[in-house]
Amino acid sequence: MKITIQTGYRADLADLAEGLNDLMADLEDIRDEVQDQADEQENEVLRADIAKMDQALRLLAEAADLLDGEEA
Repeated sequence: MKITIQTGYRADLADLAEGLNDLMADLEDIRDEVQDQADEQENEVLRADIAKMDQALRLLAEAADLLDGEEA
């Protein structure tokens, strides 16, 4: 088993990727709440906001993958 310790800018990038993952989790929670409201109210404005959040989640996931060195 190989253990690596990241230092310098790579550690900063890993921290940033972790922060993006935390941000995505928070955004997913908010999205779920808005989805519940949209289901109850059938509000097109809420549905448009959900679409924006979905796009933001995709972009954040892409950014986190790029910082982690994975292909998006």
